[in-house]
Amino acid sequence: MRIALSLKFWIFCIFIFIQFRVLAQVQLPGGVKMPSGGGGGGKGGAVLDDSTKAIYGPKTTQHYYENDILNNRDSVRYRVDTALTNFHRWSPVDQFWGKLVDLGNVATASRNIFYQPRQDIGAQLGFRAYDTYAIKQDEVQYIDTKSPYTYITFVNGGKKTSMGRFGYSQNVHSRFNFGLNAQRLTSNKQYGTYSALSSAAFLGQNWTVLLHTSFFSKNKKYLLLAHFRHLNQKVREQGGVIPEAGDDGVINPYTYDGLARISDDANSWERRKVFHIYQQYKLANGFQLFQQADYQNVINRYTDKSITRGIEKGIYRTVRFDSIETRQDIYYKLFDNKFGIKGQFSEFNYRAYVRQRLYGMKGLGQAANTTGLPSLTYRTGLKFDNIVGAWVGYYLKDSAQYLTAEAELNLSLNVEYNLKAELNTRWGKAGMQVIQTAPDLLAQRYSGNNFDWNNNFDPTKVLTLYASLPLKTKRIDFVPDAQIHQLVDYIYYDTLAAPTQYDPRFGIYRIGATMSTHLKRWNFAGMGYCSWTDNSNVIKIPSYFGSGEVTFDFVYAKVLYIQLGLAARYRSTYYADAYMPVTQQFHRQNSSPVAGRVVTDAFANIRIKRVRLFFQMSYLNMGGKYKLFPEGYYITPNYLGQARAFSFGITWPLFD
Repeated sequence: MRIALSLKFWIFCIFIFIQFRVLAQVQLPGGVKMPSGGGGGGKGGAVLDDSTKAIYGPKTTQHYYENDILNNRDSVRYRVDTALTNFHRWSPVDQFWGKLVDLGNVATASRNIFYQPRQDIGAQLGFRAYDTYAIKQDEVQYIDTKSPYTYITFVNGGKKTSMGRFGYSQNVHSRFNFGLNAQRLTSNKQYGTYSALSSAAFLGQNWTVLLHTSFFSKNKKYLLLAHFRHLNQKVREQGGVIPEAGDDGVINPYTYDGLARISDDANSWERRKVFHIYQQYKLANGFQLFQQADYQNVINRYTDKSITRGIEKGIYRTVRFDSIETRQDIYYKLFDNKFGIKGQFSEFNYRAYVRQRLYGMKGLGQAANTTGLPSLTYRTGLKFDNIVGAWVGYYLKDSAQYLTAEAELNLSLNVEYNLKAELNTRWGKAGMQVIQTAPDLLAQRYSGNNFDWNNNFDPTKVLTLYASLPLKTKRIDFVPDAQIHQLVDYIYYDTLAAPTQYDPRFGIYRIGATMSTHLKRWNFAGMGYCSWTDNSNVIKIPSYFGSGEVTFDFVYAKVLYIQLGLAARYRSTYYADAYMPVTQQFHRQNSSPVAGRVVTDAFANIRIKRVRLFFQMSYLNMGGKYKLFPEGYYITPNYLGQARAFSFGITWPLFD
């Protein structure tokens, strides 16, 4: 009934807006244009002449990024995205084309299935399970709009997941802009004890808020960019599902209505606050002073008021203080300030800087009380990182071809360094990175009801080499690529969910390709990889991975642009990392292989003027009458992937 009513509502909306024409084009740097991916026999959508038919629109609303300003590309601007292609990919797993795994539903802990080296030096806290849902600094868009710009996005996802997103931006005058973005993402439990009619059904809840502003002085010598980022993430941890026996006595591994492995009183909560500022002042042509500063405040908490079931099911393997309840609080603060010079000379860009980081962590094991139950406090004290760095880039005139090099050195006791170089041309791309990073604070020290460690790990060293070779024809883009990682003193979480260090050198290798094909109204895009490692006892990756989609674009009644598609993703069987909710860390396990599965989705993306809608049926090939496919799959050990579900969504931009 709920789906039928939703379909009627959206069909009504389609006919309300059937009179409008379509605007769908994105402007990229250097005059490059990205196809809209919808309608017109593969030629893209019609462009509305804003100067004659509409005063304000995507042409009058542009955005830019701090990294462009930092790299002396002040004039680069990007258009509002009105494309149909990939519009249906609203969940993180879909947005990463399946290279990301979570705990079976949105707003839960996630990780990349492929190894990724760190890109920055300086000691870090070590909680990364919710990074996917946090706003990153390089994702913040600063807006330049001739009129108030508002957008509203709503997604009614499968199994009662939902996402609401709102954004507003306005120029006070041509040199001063401010804006607000907010998002709420929720998901419901698929299994475990709960009532679908109460708040107990909630699995994950996420709030993100972004406040941003930009200011240019009248003579364009001074620039200020500032923003505040906020993440509030709460997840009712389940520990995975307990498979149940069917009527025939055979255990059904895909028990979507089974019990959870830990109690309904287990919760993870994380709050992040980041204040960021960027300033630059032009002293002379080719010479500028700049400053970047961050203040971060993180609180991470885990509680379970009834740990009995978690002990029985092996989630809590040790109990140190309290056999009834577990609570752990981690507090982290960081002040990161970078000051330097930068500029441009001919085709060369450069910058040199000094950077100081002040940080500290405090942990509380079990809650303080007046009843005599054990509790403890530990802290790192105030620590310092003193870093010097330099960056140089050589750009050709079209800005798409360049050579960059970067070097950073931490002069503190934790000796760290980061060396990068990349060459990007129309004939191919190649790069390298050598980085040595200090251990995470969490891996060094932790004490609580279920874990206790005090380590003195060595810094991790990683050498990364990568290259790609684009092979393009009129209708086919084929880009083979390869990656090599050589690791020494690698830190990971072992089968007991405790951090450990593997000293000898070992390698991780990946070869593959991305491809896209455009044949009139038919389009195909996909990627495939083959991966292996020298030491599968330390790190596990699927040997084979593939993800792709095929779409058919057409126009109905000259005003309704439609893209119909079928997407699929696959990864081979491997011993994927398990998840430890107490520390929010993924760790090695050797007992539960995650079986390889092909998961298919069907979708339709629709555009009516500037309004975009999508309809999606995920996990189309789940089970079925003739049992041609399994009744489910695991995305993380013990955690079932989301069952077949219907989703729909809408994005509505307003430019006045």
